[in-house]
Amino acid sequence: MSLVSLRCTLLFGSLVTLVACNQGPSKRDLYMEGLQIEGDAERGPCKLHYAKGQDAASLSGDQLASCLARTEEALAKYDEAARLGLDEADFVTVHARAKERVERLEGMIEQVRKMERGQE
Repeated sequence: MSLVSLRCTLLFGSLVTLVACNQGPSKRDLYMEGLQIEGDAERGPCKLHYAKGQDAASLSGDQLASCLARTEEALAKYDEAARLGLDEADFVTVHARAKERVERLEGMIEQVRKMERGQE
């Protein structure tokens, strides 16, 4: 093998390795990232806090907006995983649930903001 052939072979191998390393997260990785984001949101801004002696949790528009932002972040990961071809039954269920949650939160924010402004 000549020196030129050896160099071409090494260059080609390096390029293949470089391209393979830069492909980004897999569809499964994106799904797991979305689950992590949702879990963090459930333990954080989406968690209801009950005041001592009250039967219901108090909600603020800001708290709901923060919860919505995190849920939309998770949904973006799920959307990307779906775009890459992830179609397992559990993923489809989680993805649909996240879409529904975003819609529900948007409605809740609208209602809570009206109440905060004294329009209801």
